[in-house]
Amino acid sequence: MAKRSHQDWAALIRQQPASGLTITAFCRQHKFSISTFYARKANKDKIKAVMPFAKATLAPTTAVTPQTQLCDAQQMIRLQHQTGVWTFPSSLPANYLLEIIKGLQAC
Repeated sequence: MAKRSHQDWAALIRQQPASGLTITAFCRQHKFSISTFYARKANKDKIKAVMPFAKATLAPTTAVTPQTQLCDAQQMIRLQHQTGVWTFPSSLPANYLLEIIKGLQAC
């Protein structure tokens, strides 16, 4: 017999009271065990009880005006790697630096 989907189980659990059959008879008619019925019903109740995720929205990005500034040795980021020494301005966005580090780890 094919496996039942979550939607199939939800429909069966809703159908049982309307069928007029006892749970035992309903389970026998649909060819599954009583323990499976109760386990699926309990699982459905747990899922209902879980609070939904909060909706998150992104704020519109603000334009950033690039500013030119001179960098001295104290304002630089130095990474020493087997491929060499990598130097970056301290103004480099953290997400770019993270991508560079990930790329270097693959070397």
